[in-house]
Amino acid sequence: MNIYLLFLLAFFFVSSFMVMYFVTPVIIQVVKLKKLYEKLSGRSSHSQHVPSFGGVTFFIILIISLSLSEQFFVTSRAVFLIPSCLVIFFTGLKDDMTGTSPWNKILMQVIATTMLFLSPDFQITNLHGFLGIHEIAFWVCIPLSFLVVVFYINAFNLIDGIDGLASSLGALFFTFFAITYFTLEDYMMMAVCLSMVGAFVAFLRYNVSKDKRIFLGDTGSLFIGFLIAAIVINILSKDYHVNINMKYISNLPLLIISALYMPVFDSIRVFVIRIQNGRNPFTPDRTHIHHVILDYFKLTHRKTALIIVSLNAFILLIMGFVTESCNHKLSILVLIFISLILAVTLHKLRMKLPNNGV
Repeated sequence: MNIYLLFLLAFFFVSSFMVMYFVTPVIIQVVKLKKLYEKLSGRSSHSQHVPSFGGVTFFIILIISLSLSEQFFVTSRAVFLIPSCLVIFFTGLKDDMTGTSPWNKILMQVIATTMLFLSPDFQITNLHGFLGIHEIAFWVCIPLSFLVVVFYINAFNLIDGIDGLASSLGALFFTFFAITYFTLEDYMMMAVCLSMVGAFVAFLRYNVSKDKRIFLGDTGSLFIGFLIAAIVINILSKDYHVNINMKYISNLPLLIISALYMPVFDSIRVFVIRIQNGRNPFTPDRTHIHHVILDYFKLTHRKTALIIVSLNAFILLIMGFVTESCNHKLSILVLIFISLILAVTLHKLRMKLPNNGV
């Protein structure tokens, strides 16, 4: 990597950090002036109204970074990524301001995903041996990709339940993506990911603040979840026969799952608990991992978020070693074993809470 490229990538990180750091207080003032607060509920971890439009600045930073990076690294991805993110952003914005039904949100997610899949850069056609699958038929990959995107959008939205958690996880995820794109020598998307890392680091100053607190809200969590899913699709759509150095390329999807572990694991776990209890899997409660740890150990939001993010990072490190050393079948067994241990531990903690944490 030459000096010019290093300076350019540093520019994306630092400029995004500065924009987030100085624009967010302005948004907080506007939200307080117009009283656009997050709706409090019985499962909320807060007793006071808090501004919830932090995602606005993230969206601004994403549009600017995508537009600028296209000028330095000419591709066509921003042409498809910006309009689809725009649909998700306004869906979340409406939900934060007036509310949106779950089915309408899913409909808009499907529309945005359809717009994204018009580009060959966001179409998975080969899993390179993962689960024994190589080439994928068009009629299989498209519905599967829709399910992956819609599931992860809502999984990331659900994990955004306490101060600092979604922001810290977002910084971790986009750092992983930046490293992955560096390995692929895809500097356009690496610049975008570094911009998001800088934005998340700056946003944490306000997300965990006592005097200037602000949340992502659905405005942020929905579109960031969509962006994460879109990046996963983009990475898996590439041809890895030449430009990636990994002993077991079939393990790449599993490594990505490990990187994005907490939202995926927690959503599946919570849905299973609710179905077992004869309840609608989308019914809100306090069975999420952050609620269990927060309620059982009586920790602050910061400490709870730190534990969960550290656990996600630790699992990623373990699976990074496993996927580099073992084939995908053994790697899957290791991840399942880790998940079972974590699920059993959380179940025991939850059973000791009043009303089983519901």
